[in-house]
Amino acid sequence: MTLPVVRVLRKITVGAIPGMKFLIRPKRRKAIGFEELAKRMQAHSSLTKADAYAAMIQMQDEVLAELMEGNPVSLGKLGTLTPMFRAKAVDTLEEANENTITRKYLRYTPSVEVRKLIQDIPVELDKTDQIKGLQPSSNNTEQPTNP
Repeated sequence: MTLPVVRVLRKITVGAIPGMKFLIRPKRRKAIGFEELAKRMQAHSSLTKADAYAAMIQMQDEVLAELMEGNPVSLGKLGTLTPMFRAKAVDTLEEANENTITRKYLRYTPSVEVRKLIQDIPVELDKTDQIKGLQPSSNNTEQPTNP
C-alpha cells in the first residue's frame, strides 16, 4: 500500500521568495467507518460482524468515559489519547481557577511502532486529473510566477 499524493498550487506568504508555489499533499479519502471496520474484523477473526461491532461500540463508550474523567487512555500499538487544556497565566493563586482555561483538546501520542510505520509509508503521485480543487498534472505544467 502506498500513500497517494497530489500536486496543488498554493499562495505561500512566508519564506525568502513568497508567491504562488506548487506543493504536494496527501490525497483526501473518505474515512473508514465502524461498519467497515466490523466487517474487516469479522473476516480476520472468529467474531461475527455483530459481535465485532458491539465490541467496538463498547470500547468507544469506555474510552470516552475515561477521557471525560480526565484520564489518558492507551490504545495499545495505536498510541495514547490524553485530555489536555490551555490556561491563561495569572498573578495570584486565587485567580488560578477553571475560568482561566482557554482551550480544551485531545492529544494523540502515537506509539513508537506507529511513528516508525508512518515514516516508512511509501508515497506515490496520484495521476488522477479529474479531482475538483487539484491542479491537473498534464494540463498545468507551467511554472508558477511570483508577483
